[in-house]
Amino acid sequence: GSLGVYLKGTSKVFAHLKSLAADIVFLQETHIKPTRANLLKCRWVNQIFQSTFSSKARRVAILISKSIPFRHVSTICDPNGRFLLVTGHIYTHHVTLLNIYGPNFDNPNFFSKVFDLLPNLSDTNVIVGGDFNCVIDNYLDRSSQPTQLPSAASATVNNLMLSTHLVDIWRLQHPTDKDYSFFSQRHKSYSRIDYFLLDSNLISNVISTKYHNILISDHSPTSLVLDLNHMK
Repeated sequence: GSLGVYLKGTSKVFAHLKSLAADIVFLQETHIKPTRANLLKCRWVNQIFQSTFSSKARRVAILISKSIPFRHVSTICDPNGRFLLVTGHIYTHHVTLLNIYGPNFDNPNFFSKVFDLLPNLSDTNVIVGGDFNCVIDNYLDRSSQPTQLPSAASATVNNLMLSTHLVDIWRLQHPTDKDYSFFSQRHKSYSRIDYFLLDSNLISNVISTKYHNILISDHSPTSLVLDLNHMK
């Protein structure tokens, strides 16, 4: 079968996610306390994993649908509600799912610490996704010409991708295209700050990647579909 992963949504878009046949959902900014995890429950969701945080702000979650035979192994939750790392098995494949909600200020140390949590990529299949709150390419990932140099966080993410052999899969498939996942009301401009980063070994298993229309929030749902039948 294939694994469809969808990003960026709230309870308001569950019906939309279902219509897109979402098997695994990465959510950012859920603002939902773990004690109210039932708010993330719907008929097609089987397993719910959430980060913790003392206030109602931030929080991320990973939802696994009933159509995916996911066997959970471990979870690492960020006490500040900005990332969630879940490992387990889908069929015979060990997978690492890392959902990120990056700080909205230039904080390269955040990405360094989070990427340090990734297991050895030779032992698992890594899928990193989320709202990074920074652009990877300072020119191609903005609708307007940049007025400043790339952020330190952007440089750190690019260096971490090189050192971990992770690829920005949409950019790999669209080397010179422009598409965006976020609209800033303040700056009246678009940018691409939501990503899927994959282990380079998974490139041949990608069926499609797409930025959908911005409908409910100021971010667009971002989709990745992988073919599990040919995963090594």
